[in-house]
Amino acid sequence: MWVALAILAAVLLSIVVYLAKLDGRLHVRRSLEIEATPETVFGAIVDFKSWPEWSPWLMHEPDAKVLFSDDYQREGGSYNWDGKLIGAGKLSHVTIKPHGRIDQQIEFIRPFRSVSQVCWEFDERDDKTRVSWEMNGRMPFLFRFMARRMQPMIERDYDLGLALLNGYLDQSAPHPSIRFVGPVKLEDFNYWAIPCNGNLRQVEKARQPAIETLTAAAAGKTGLALTLYHQFDPLAVQYRAEIAIPVTEKMPLSNYTRRQFTGGRYYQVTLRGDHRFLPLAWHALSCHCRMKRVKLDLARPALEIYHDNPEESSDSNQISTALYIPTR
Repeated sequence: MWVALAILAAVLLSIVVYLAKLDGRLHVRRSLEIEATPETVFGAIVDFKSWPEWSPWLMHEPDAKVLFSDDYQREGGSYNWDGKLIGAGKLSHVTIKPHGRIDQQIEFIRPFRSVSQVCWEFDERDDKTRVSWEMNGRMPFLFRFMARRMQPMIERDYDLGLALLNGYLDQSAPHPSIRFVGPVKLEDFNYWAIPCNGNLRQVEKARQPAIETLTAAAAGKTGLALTLYHQFDPLAVQYRAEIAIPVTEKMPLSNYTRRQFTGGRYYQVTLRGDHRFLPLAWHALSCHCRMKRVKLDLARPALEIYHDNPEESSDSNQISTALYIPTR
C-alpha cells in the first residue's frame, strides 16, 4: 500500500512540476479594415446589446441566457451569458475612450474559472477603420497544457468575430453567414479527383482550375464539385486533399482514376459567403461539434460541396457551400 501511495505521490508531483514549467499565457491580437468611421465601429463594440448579432460564441447557442446591466454602454457596464454549450461568464467595460480605445475584462465561470483583459483599438484610415481586438490572459494552472492549442483557436474566433462584425455594420460588405444544420447521412458516390496537398490557401488557389479541368474531361457538369479532406484537422497546417467531381458508372475512361466515396454519418454546416471564409466555417463547425460533444471520426474524409461557382456569382455573400465533418 505504501509503495502504491509513493508511486501516486511521485506521479502527482511530476505533473505539478510539468505544469509549473509551462507558461500558460495567452496573447491574441487580430485586426480588420472595415469601411466605416471609427464612430460607427466604436458604437457597435461599446453597445453590448449588439454583440449577440455578431459574437463568434453566441452564434453557437442563440438561446443562451444573456443579461445586460443598466449601464451596459458605460464604464463598469457589463453583460453576462449562461448557456449549456458556451458556458457562463461576464464581460465588462473597464475604460472607454470615445472612438479610440475600449478596455474590457472577461471573466469565465464555466467550464473553468479565469480572468483575461481585452482591448479594442480604432485607427482611422481614409474612409476606413482598422479595428484591432486583443486579449491577454493566462490559463488556469491545471489547464496550462492547453494554452498552445487554445491560442490558434481563439485567433480564429477573433477573425470570425471581426468578419461577422463587418457584416453586421454593412450587409453588402463581404462577410460569412454560418448555419449549423446538424446530423445528416451522406450516400455513396463515385468521383474523379485531382490530388492537392498543402495548406487551406493552397487548396483554395488550386480549386477552381482543378474543377474546370475535371469538368472538361467529363465533357460537361456531372454534379456539384467538391473537395475531400483526408484525416481532417481544422487546426492542421498541411492537408491531404482531393478536388473532385462526381461521376456515374457510365462515364468513359479517362486519365483520372475513378474512386468511390463511402457515405455515412456526418455533421453539416452551411456557409453563405466568399470561399475565403471557408477556414473560419470549418473552425466554427469543429467548435460546435466539440461543444455538443459530437464524436468525430476523422479517419474518414471531411467534405466541402460547392453549390455555386464564385466566378459566376455577382454577390459573394450569396455563394453557398456545404461543409460535412464525419461522425461516429
